[in-house]
Amino acid sequence: MKSPSLLALGLLAFLSTTHQAARADNGVIDFNLANNPPSATAAPTSTDSAPTPDSPPSAATSASASTSIALSFVPPAAPNAPADSPAPKPIAQQENSTPTVAVGQGSDIFAGGSDSLVARTVGHAEGTRTADGNKTRAYYGHSDPGNGVWNLGSFSYQHGAKSPAEADEKQLQRLQRQADVIRQKADSHRLNLSLEEELNAIDLANQAPLAALDTPGYIEWLKKARDRGLTGSDAVLWARTQSYWNPRRNRWEAPGLGNTEDGISHDQNRRLTAIARALGTYQQQAYQQQALARRKEDEPQDKVADKPPAEKVADQIIFQNLSQPKSGEIAQVK
Repeated sequence: MKSPSLLALGLLAFLSTTHQAARADNGVIDFNLANNPPSATAAPTSTDSAPTPDSPPSAATSASASTSIALSFVPPAAPNAPADSPAPKPIAQQENSTPTVAVGQGSDIFAGGSDSLVARTVGHAEGTRTADGNKTRAYYGHSDPGNGVWNLGSFSYQHGAKSPAEADEKQLQRLQRQADVIRQKADSHRLNLSLEEELNAIDLANQAPLAALDTPGYIEWLKKARDRGLTGSDAVLWARTQSYWNPRRNRWEAPGLGNTEDGISHDQNRRLTAIARALGTYQQQAYQQQALARRKEDEPQDKVADKPPAEKVADQIIFQNLSQPKSGEIAQVK
């Protein structure tokens, strides 16, 4: 039998070994976040302190790095990235927009008069209509900033009209004739105009008829833009800008826009953007109207024809009351 002193010494040795093992475990997994708080906003910008493949990180370092990555909203830098490498640019998120419907070209874009697609897009470029088609204060009359002449209506008409509505009617007729000329020129150059290209051609004819209809004009410059590899809005902007260049006089002819390429391009880009905005709004509204019409068609309709007229209902009630026996009487059997 062992002595009490030997038992006491063995118990002390066992307790000491257990305590050392507990400290080692705490060194690997440390749940005390107050002593080592992770950063939720900053990510590593340098890898100078990153462990090399030949020297694996210590247990405490691994635990700290694991906690920091889990709570960080910024991805850590690549292992071999330089300290001054720029952060990656965020990917642009596409906006959830209402689906649009296709709008026909040709005469359809003039349908509706002052509420037509042409009136709304060109009017928005002129500043007389909002993107959703409402009329601004300038619609009811304003002085032209270029020549000081009084303008009326969606198209800033300045050739004599008694009201904005009459101004719209006159200019729409004029633009329809000019749109026919533009389409004929496009056909001669074998150009199939998109809706954007046609609306911008009409807007350019409203702003400066010679720039749109002369030769070379918008159609010729648009063909050259395509030959240069330009497409979409880039081709439209370049063609609109170059339409103000007079090759016979070798100079720009846009005194109201400063007679400089930068000034002309800035104004044409503004109008192009306004047309695109109004067109998108117009298509969204058309889609919503079509969706509403489809919902109404899908709703169950009451069959009014199967219901008896009010007079028949009243007669049925009266004869029904007369045929019923009164209290204390026995109905006669026929």
